[in-house]
Amino acid sequence: MTPADVVAAGAFFAILIAGMMVASLRDMLRRRPVRRIRSKIDELAIDVARQRKTGPETPEQEQLFSRQRSPWGDARPLAWCRKHVERVRSVAGAGGIRLIAAIAIAVAFAAFVGVALGSPPAWTRPLIMVGLPLFAVRTAYSFLIERFRTRFLTVFPETLDLIIRAVRAGIPVVQAISTAGSETDEPVRATFRTMGDALRLGADLNEVLDQAVKRLQIADFSFFSVCLVLQRETGGNLAETLENLAGIIRSRRDIRLKTKALTAEGRLATNIISAVPFAITGMLYVVNRPYIELLFNTRAGHKIVTLAAVLLTIGLWMVRKMSKLDTSR
Repeated sequence: MTPADVVAAGAFFAILIAGMMVASLRDMLRRRPVRRIRSKIDELAIDVARQRKTGPETPEQEQLFSRQRSPWGDARPLAWCRKHVERVRSVAGAGGIRLIAAIAIAVAFAAFVGVALGSPPAWTRPLIMVGLPLFAVRTAYSFLIERFRTRFLTVFPETLDLIIRAVRAGIPVVQAISTAGSETDEPVRATFRTMGDALRLGADLNEVLDQAVKRLQIADFSFFSVCLVLQRETGGNLAETLENLAGIIRSRRDIRLKTKALTAEGRLATNIISAVPFAITGMLYVVNRPYIELLFNTRAGHKIVTLAAVLLTIGLWMVRKMSKLDTSR
């Protein structure tokens, strides 16, 4: 079998596996409840926008919600960057943005020093100097989002219990939200404090919940928002509804923790397997550089490296998807 046949066979299997991955992703996206939640929130946002057009805002409301509007404007080229910057700002504040910027600068400097001292092939230098900082920024962004989500979901059920007790005692839900903004732990306290301040200034409950859902992007809080909106529109026993919701959120949290414990071995094995090729390649590059340079200085070596990278990426992605169940979005 010639090298061309090997490359062709590898490309065929790579395309086949990529097609299977795309099909499974589409099936997962169809089944996720996030779309239904977002559609409901979008409908509420349209209603709120219509109400705001018909009724002028007070100066206090305009000042409050101007904090949540983006200073980037509505330019389309900046929409992607604006979305992620606002996301980091909502979960970690200005310190999160500074942390990501510091990590990007440090990794870029380390990549520059590594390229200057290691003398890798010319075609890999732009990938190293650009890819490593981008990967570090993406990792830091995911870490901040996941840390905020974990902390929020740890405290959120107890916050619902506080609101349930307040509602059963005859306290209006608006005042119960304000009470939760002063009695719970962070980061739930800051979220409910912002909501309580907006409600005390006369903002509409639907608009306040819509802003909070867009800022947090957590499915469990979206359930809470939908419950309040539906109870306001249709009536019913709010305390009982929130009690059932608290039980569901606790069940989801227990499932996440159990899944994390059961898949710990698989995730550890995935991390080790993903590090082995790079560790062996780096060691051989230091010990016997001409042996490794064949992969980077010849055309057949380029094809082998490309095929290995594609297959390794697909394999690691599939292992991670099988060993990770994300139910927090």
